[in-house]
Amino acid sequence: MFYPSLLALSMIKDSSNQEISIWNMVGYLGSGLQLALSKECRLYVVIPIIINFLVLAIGGYLVVQTISGFLQQYLDLLPEWLNFLSYVLWIFLALTMGFVFCYIFSTVATIIASPFYGMLAEKAEGVIRGAPFAAGSDDGFAAVIKDVPRVIKRELRKMAYYLPRVIVCLIISFIPVINVISPILWFLLAAWMMCIQYVDYPYDNHKISFDDMKKDLQNQRLASFVMGAVISLAMTVPILNLVIPPAAVCAGTKYYVEMQKRYTIDVALR
Repeated sequence: MFYPSLLALSMIKDSSNQEISIWNMVGYLGSGLQLALSKECRLYVVIPIIINFLVLAIGGYLVVQTISGFLQQYLDLLPEWLNFLSYVLWIFLALTMGFVFCYIFSTVATIIASPFYGMLAEKAEGVIRGAPFAAGSDDGFAAVIKDVPRVIKRELRKMAYYLPRVIVCLIISFIPVINVISPILWFLLAAWMMCIQYVDYPYDNHKISFDDMKKDLQNQRLASFVMGAVISLAMTVPILNLVIPPAAVCAGTKYYVEMQKRYTIDVALR
């Protein structure tokens, strides 16, 4: 489940009473942006930004062209005595569909750029640790090409986890009365998946399985949710959302390193 715990509002503790402040999680995206724009990492940021721009531009055009007609057809099904709700429902459905489409196109852009994000996470981890981390013997863009099959397989694993939950949220979105909670469900799901998406790159670089990565995040549910929520909100800001994905990769890498430091995650024993 991706729902945050309501029992801890300020920090999370493990069995050793080590703690991570959720306010640190809020600041991770800002520090991630600084790291992404540093001289060590910026080479691996340019191409993903171009990919994000092209995919989001095309996606935005398609959304504008289709969303109005779809919403009008849906609202025409309302009985006359509910006509006074048409404007409210139009805004509600437009926001819901806009959020869904934005996330879908962002996911497509992320999948296309994922090989570069893996290298960005590798470089970012080297900067954070103060020593280079090498995921393999290859360097440069040759490593990107070599890792494409493995990276795409990992992305498909995330999609297999994500799609059933999307279907449930979509069904709820179109059920009268119950659908009033759908924006909350979409936000919770998006926050959880954003954290998984961007924290997964350093895990994948270390060949840690998706299930083990997910368990680590579930053990730190509130902190993971907060970071994912910050990324989700930032992704809705035009122009800014072009640089958020690489910043989120660096933020996720910093979170991964921080978990290792505080919770002594021994990667070699996975």
